[in-house]
Amino acid sequence: MKKSTFKMKDDPSQSVRFSLDEVEEIIPDADMRNTLVILKNGDKHFVQGTEDEIRGQLKSKSE
Repeated sequence: MKKSTFKMKDDPSQSVRFSLDEVEEIIPDADMRNTLVILKNGDKHFVQGTEDEIRGQLKSKSE
């Protein structure tokens, strides 16, 4: 499964890569513009994008 790259909320110059099978939970921020992604290994990443955008990007890489 291919990994997608996401920009970090607090520092857009940094990014994180993960695939759909690594994701434990996806939680939208209160303003719905950013998303907390919790990975199965316990890592937590606050990334730019809505929950739908994150899921869409991950699903397109898993097909």
